[in-house]
Amino acid sequence: MQQKMPLSAFLIESRTNNQASFSALGSRTEVDLSDPRSTDAWLRTTGVKIETPDASHAAIQYESEYFLLPKGGLYRSMSTSGWAMFNAPQAEGCSLYIPRSGELHWRTAEGLSHCRNGSGIILDLAQMQQIACSGASSGLGFFFSMQGITHSLSQLLEAPVHRQLRFQSPLVHDAPVLTALGSLGDLIAEGLSGTAPLKNAPLAMANLLQAACYLILHNLPHNHSHALVRRPPAPAPRQIKRAVEFIMARLSAPITLADIAEHAAISVRSLQSGFRRYKEMTPMEFLRAQRLGRVREDLLDPAIPADIQHIALSWGFSHLYLFMRYYKKYFGESPQATLARRASR
Repeated sequence: MQQKMPLSAFLIESRTNNQASFSALGSRTEVDLSDPRSTDAWLRTTGVKIETPDASHAAIQYESEYFLLPKGGLYRSMSTSGWAMFNAPQAEGCSLYIPRSGELHWRTAEGLSHCRNGSGIILDLAQMQQIACSGASSGLGFFFSMQGITHSLSQLLEAPVHRQLRFQSPLVHDAPVLTALGSLGDLIAEGLSGTAPLKNAPLAMANLLQAACYLILHNLPHNHSHALVRRPPAPAPRQIKRAVEFIMARLSAPITLADIAEHAAISVRSLQSGFRRYKEMTPMEFLRAQRLGRVREDLLDPAIPADIQHIALSWGFSHLYLFMRYYKKYFGESPQATLARRASR
């Protein structure tokens, strides 16, 4: 099924529908509505109507970028004129949009919702009738295909999902969750821009989008939330031992939380619970700590070229800024300081 998205992603998908260059994961594309001559034709083919909020004939100033990710995407948009989108096609999937300026208006059969800076809105695209932003606005959002978010929910529930996911309220006011999601979105966008390393790390892209999906499913109330709060089955110590052995054998290889859980023959939730119980950290925190230790060993080894970025990448750290922050927090000094001590050994 062809996936449809909110305004930014929908417009981009419509425009790039026949462009093979947009088929690769991590690809980035843009749309600009400031020149009506370049947009009228393809808007007519979709049946979508876009105009300014006051229905005037003024030019719409709207720019956006969309990043294609496994089972979803990330989009960022900006407008100085405001916009309103009508005649939206039948859509599939959901999106969480975080405005950073301006106000978003979202209409369904149940009524009208408003979302502004400091809050967020979870959009069930199948219910969309009209969506608009008033005045100057900008924001960031995640798109999840229904298949993708349902699969993540099934992993967390440790059972098939038979009832379609429905969020209790479209509005989100949980500041810590919105901050974390905004940071994840910026990290993905920065990692996929220019020659950034995420372009060559599809697994890292999938992990980042999955992290956003898990944040949403755990923290935004929905019709399966009651099942998520149930305590998962307690894993046996041998299962956590198998998970640790699997991690240690693949420190330099890309692995996911689901990979670890599958090897240990337990669910993702039980794996997380077991690591908190026996290791006092999450599985991914344990993996990161072990990789940081290997980076430190290499930084202190005079036989290895003194290239911090190369060493970090060789142990799975694709984002240099985050790596340096993790390293300093874990060891109490920067990678440069560790490298400088080579000569004193």
